[in-house]
Amino acid sequence: MSTPAPRNPFRDSAYVLGRYVRAQLLIAVILMLLYGVGFGIAKVPLWPAIAVLGGLANFIPRIGSLVPLALAAVTIGWVDWNLERFLIAFAAWLVIQVLEGFFITPRLLSKPLGLRPLPVFVALLAGSFLFGPLGLFLAVPILAVAAVFYRYWQNRRNI
Repeated sequence: MSTPAPRNPFRDSAYVLGRYVRAQLLIAVILMLLYGVGFGIAKVPLWPAIAVLGGLANFIPRIGSLVPLALAAVTIGWVDWNLERFLIAFAAWLVIQVLEGFFITPRLLSKPLGLRPLPVFVALLAGSFLFGPLGLFLAVPILAVAAVFYRYWQNRRNI
């Protein structure tokens, strides 16, 4: 019985990073659609543009999620201030943040990258604490590549 040839960790890392980028783009598209529906229901002026910017702002750590809410508040206040409209937009934004944080992102990032939620959470905390926004942005891809190399070395050791 022959042993399988060891995989190339560099090729596997590139594959994992590609999956990470695709997942982040899919998350941005889903958020665009959700912001479009939520802000459309709230009748926020310029809601299609805010939805697109809100989805793209998801790439900015920490403050990206506040961009669509701030834009909605500014456009509502600029055109015709209406507290009811703003509260509906805020409720939509809040629901979208909960969906994104607890359902969309964990589902789309954890399984394809082969990572568990706890190490991802610890990596995000450490990256943010040690390197600020850049560390927060790079924590998950670095963890995914480290996991690929760890699995590679474990397999090499067991051969």
